[in-house]
Amino acid sequence: MKTSHQLLVLGMALSTSAMAADPVDTSQWACKDCPAAQGLSGSVDAGIGNVSDKSAKFGEYSGLYRQGGFFIGDTELRYRGEGATYWNLNSSNLGLDTRSLDAEGGKQGVFKLFFKYEELSHHISDSVRTPFLGNGGASLTLPPGFPAATTGAMPLATTLQQLDVNQDRKRTALGASWIPASNWEYAVKFNHETREATKRTSGAFFVNSAQLVEPVDYHTDQVDASASYTGGKLQAKLAYYGSTFRNNNDALSWQNPFTAIAGATAGQRALPPDNQFHQVIASAGYQFTSKTRGSADIAWGRMTQNDGFLASTTNPGLAVPALPASSANARAETLNANIKLTSAITDKLRLSASYAHDNRDNQTPQAAFPSVSTDMFLGAARTNMPFSFTQDKLKLGADYRIAAGTKIAVGMDYDSRKRTFQEVDKTTEDTVWGKVNSKVRDDVDLTVKLAHGERSASGYKAVPLIALPENPLLRKFYLANRTRDTAGVRADIAATEKINIGLGIDSSKDDYSDSSIGLTSGSELGVNGDLSVALTDTTSLHAFAVRQEIKSKQFGSQAFSGPDWSGENKDTIKTVGIGVKHVAIKDKLDIGADFMVTRTSSAIGVSTGASDPGFPNITSSMDSLKLYANYRLKDNLSLLASYWTERYESKNWMLDGVTPGSIPNILAFGEQSPHYHVNVIRLAARYRF
Repeated sequence: MKTSHQLLVLGMALSTSAMAADPVDTSQWACKDCPAAQGLSGSVDAGIGNVSDKSAKFGEYSGLYRQGGFFIGDTELRYRGEGATYWNLNSSNLGLDTRSLDAEGGKQGVFKLFFKYEELSHHISDSVRTPFLGNGGASLTLPPGFPAATTGAMPLATTLQQLDVNQDRKRTALGASWIPASNWEYAVKFNHETREATKRTSGAFFVNSAQLVEPVDYHTDQVDASASYTGGKLQAKLAYYGSTFRNNNDALSWQNPFTAIAGATAGQRALPPDNQFHQVIASAGYQFTSKTRGSADIAWGRMTQNDGFLASTTNPGLAVPALPASSANARAETLNANIKLTSAITDKLRLSASYAHDNRDNQTPQAAFPSVSTDMFLGAARTNMPFSFTQDKLKLGADYRIAAGTKIAVGMDYDSRKRTFQEVDKTTEDTVWGKVNSKVRDDVDLTVKLAHGERSASGYKAVPLIALPENPLLRKFYLANRTRDTAGVRADIAATEKINIGLGIDSSKDDYSDSSIGLTSGSELGVNGDLSVALTDTTSLHAFAVRQEIKSKQFGSQAFSGPDWSGENKDTIKTVGIGVKHVAIKDKLDIGADFMVTRTSSAIGVSTGASDPGFPNITSSMDSLKLYANYRLKDNLSLLASYWTERYESKNWMLDGVTPGSIPNILAFGEQSPHYHVNVIRLAARYRF
């Protein structure tokens, strides 16, 4: 054992040797854990980009759906002042419809203020065609030449107009938190969201129907307020959450494009009603010992909705009894409770247990309402069914370290659900599972997991208030008896110091053996692999491949008796990707590329015992290539350039070739399967300070 004197002599010798050698270059050294320097720092990106073609599918969520140029604007600003004061300002995609801005500031350990604004754009379709006027509003009218007996007799050639169906969200949030005394923290947050634009819907009059554009004008306000305590062993929190939703449109009305039957010249459908939700939450965690911890939370909530009812019909020639009330006076009470306990019994054995209780008590009054079918026929009165449920979940688990590098875990999950106004009053599901993690060798990590679950349902029966009876042999898949087996294997291999390989297989199988009509089986198989290679000190490569196959089978009865037809679905998704990063000029130029190929196929087979021609497969293919380069002009100034090209093709027999007038009694949108070939170029400068 070396003495302190010997260590001192050794240290002096090493220092002398180091001085004799070449001096160490410390220009790039940085202390990540050191206190941040005071003053202003950050980066600003500014530039331009261009999208070659318009495509709602390509820009579905990215904001890159318009053809033409766009502004690139991103910032990361930080300020650190004296006395632990600070503020941060970040922005991204300022030139797109998916832009965001957030700011935060305060004094560390004392208070914090924050603000956030973001816009989200969802582009659904750019191939909708409709003759209706007033799209985006609550009243749809028709041009001259309507109504007509069939779509073939409608003046569609001169009245169709092309529309974009999309939804835009704007979210604003602001809040504060402060610590007035030791161990206590208070926080409050306000959110306001607007959601405007359109979505698809439809309306029918007996055997005739039309696709319609539904207006979206939603406004949601939310508030969160909390008080938190953090002590030596105890952490506790009391919070309130409130949400109010407002729809500026009560209903959508539209003219009947078909020749009216029984006086039904116009239709009306209710849109999502205004509603509120309020909840109080209490939670706590306690460290009983250094190895045992428990936590619990409970939340009481109340939902209400009291918008006025619409008239039962807009058909003046249909005599309908009066409604039993002016509004639903809908209300539901919710209770959510959770408790969890974990304990390290020994250095090798760890136990965990959790219990969750969720209850929704729908207290909406029941009443008999007039039954009107497609504004044409009056049926027997129907009674609303205020659906309620109770769910109890219990989970028990244990993991044990058998040896260094090997751990086994086992557990049991219990799930009980009670429902009202459903074909099954109660379902219970028991699942047992096991998992093994092992370092087979120093360079191989292996994970194996297995699970088996069985769900059983109480007696399946018809719901009395459902007017049209269901086939007594039908079993709805979420209420039916089911067994589920899942398995997975994952291997991570460090082949060499520069090559890492990952391989995995996951499978599941569902069996509804007691269902003669309905879903009878389902399975899923996924295979994946990934590879990372450090080709040189300046070049790295990564690649991955994924294949997923999903199957299901169901039986039906057209004769309302035993099964007389069956259907099978098979979805296949295959994705392969490869990427490379290369330092072309040290501390000057970085370049890279990513290439990805995706192929999907959906096969639908139907068997009736006769000659079944089958359906064509629904397919899609996507090829995407991204190239980028970052060039450092100075220590604080860089140029960023990228090129993205993507091609997408799809075929869907349910859409392709179907025009607005293809079906005599259905006025369709005439949407076609999306396809595009889009190029995106970006060029920006990044300034750091």
